[in-house]
Amino acid sequence: MSKHVIDEAKRCLQCKNPRCKMGCPVSTPVNDMVKMLLEGDIIKAGEMLFENNPLSSVCSLVCPVEKFCEGNCILNHKNNPIQVSIIENYISEYYLEF
Repeated sequence: MSKHVIDEAKRCLQCKNPRCKMGCPVSTPVNDMVKMLLEGDIIKAGEMLFENNPLSSVCSLVCPVEKFCEGNCILNHKNNPIQVSIIENYISEYYLEF
């Protein structure tokens, strides 16, 4: 597993009211996705992503995240939001190859 992706996921604060999810046009459950990844359940995370958005793999590459999930991340106040797109893309690609 990519160390960079895991390190990025570990930065997630697991907010009680995740602004990243609220800022996403398709309400991707970012905090749940990150939690599943860190618990080692990447397949379950992939299933959840594709159930929520069948175009998860594509969206993780083309979505203007700075306006949506990453733009709404609480850590964005320090100019260092969680890079949701790389985490989502990693999980999506892994799941599609599974």
